[in-house]
Amino acid sequence: MSRSAQRCLVEWTGLAITPAAIAMAEHAIELALGRDRLRQRSLCVLVVDDAESARLHGEHFADPTPTDVMSFPDGALDPASGLTRLGDLAVCLDVARRVAGKRDRPVEEELALYVLHGALHLLGHDDVEDADREAMWAVQRAVMGKMGITID
Repeated sequence: MSRSAQRCLVEWTGLAITPAAIAMAEHAIELALGRDRLRQRSLCVLVVDDAESARLHGEHFADPTPTDVMSFPDGALDPASGLTRLGDLAVCLDVARRVAGKRDRPVEEELALYVLHGALHLLGHDDVEDADREAMWAVQRAVMGKMGITID
């Protein structure tokens, strides 16, 4: 996809993941933004291990256990780029590896789901109430389905 056609510029930091995982996750973000016809966005994805996930989860959410993904919304306009910063995500590679193994699917698909889930939170979706969770998961199923991936 050309830079001008991108809906979202994604900065990756932290632990290294495969180019295939990055491409799959970025494709999920592009599809999610396309649903709402959003453009000119950016976000940062920090890939962490269990220890860093637990530290961040404890510091920001008062639960010192590792989790799949945490979202930190922003919404500010970056004057240098002209892009609206959706926010930051912290995605746990160790959790993705364990869960992917249990679900018998590639870790790249699990990471893409986590990034999509976090991005949807940054876009205003919530999963606290049952109805909101069902709506959010319907979006996730639709986006991942467009990528040929079935999720539960």
